[in-house]
Amino acid sequence: MGRIVTIIGTRPEIIKMAPVVKALDGLDHEHVLVHSGQHYDLMMDRIFFRDMHLREPDEQFELKEQPPHLQVATTIRQVADVTKDADLVIVHGDTNTTVAGALLAKKQERRLSHVEAGIRSFDKTMPEELNRIVADQLSDVLFAPTATSRKNLEQENVRAGVHVVGNSVIDALTQNLAIAEKKSEVLARLGLTRRRYIVLTFHRAENVDTKERLARALDAFEGAADEAELPIVFPIHPRTAKRLREFGLEKRAAALFSLRRIEPTGYLDMLVLEKEAALVMTDSGGLQEESCFFHVPCVTLRENTERPETLEIGSNVLAGTDPAQVRAAVRRQLAAKREWPNPFGDGTTGKQIAQQVAAFLG
Repeated sequence: MGRIVTIIGTRPEIIKMAPVVKALDGLDHEHVLVHSGQHYDLMMDRIFFRDMHLREPDEQFELKEQPPHLQVATTIRQVADVTKDADLVIVHGDTNTTVAGALLAKKQERRLSHVEAGIRSFDKTMPEELNRIVADQLSDVLFAPTATSRKNLEQENVRAGVHVVGNSVIDALTQNLAIAEKKSEVLARLGLTRRRYIVLTFHRAENVDTKERLARALDAFEGAADEAELPIVFPIHPRTAKRLREFGLEKRAAALFSLRRIEPTGYLDMLVLEKEAALVMTDSGGLQEESCFFHVPCVTLRENTERPETLEIGSNVLAGTDPAQVRAAVRRQLAAKREWPNPFGDGTTGKQIAQQVAAFLG
């Protein structure tokens, strides 16, 4: 029997890895689940574990508010005793937890697997892009979500051990949508009508850590609401709320009548908010995938995306934070036909990964 150690640390990783963790738990191998605590709001993380029906981690750590380099160093130090005798270390995505787990595994001469391998924005100013590249270059088994991501790996001379398995976000959606629709009362609670609102998420460092860019984004949100003649429901990330206060932009945000800021939601409520929206505006990678699955048009508030498949099929457009570009993108996407295919798999990614892991370990 082998020993598998899976390392996660953020709420998107909880969502996307829940189906994978459940599938790995069914193997005839010991499976240790580690939570690095990169998202330091542990109570909020507990809500996501509950919503995903995911077991508690075997090892729970806490990083709190540390700068990125210390998050990586602290995770390596804290998790080292757990991974030192692992037969396979599994990491996901592009976070500081991801790169810490990858570096740790190889320094300990452990075999490494990367879930969501090969996605690229081709923008190395993004910390996430550097984390993805490092994890992919070090990995022995790579689970790519699409043929495009496999091609990206081939262009970087990574060919061995690559498997195209779809994206586990589709597993999570298919496994939880019926539960969300049955349990969530978020639309009634917020007084929202189906297809009569926009849902917004906005939190990336490049967007909110500069006063000028954040102020411009507020102008863009106002223009988007005017263009659509719809309110914007904004589950505000703690990082964004903090920056609004620090930059003296809180009054400006409060004065935007159409911008309805709410507390961060649980996973089930967020699924319903996305599915029933007229439009999604986001700087998140996960919401680009989820809105594509729901056939809800998306406007991505970034200059690039590591989900180019969504651009190719028309479910998504890039707009940055320029108010005029955002307004034009909103106009275009509201008129889009919701007939695009889903490029991210059939909801069996977790099972495929577990099968490949079992074959790898023998």
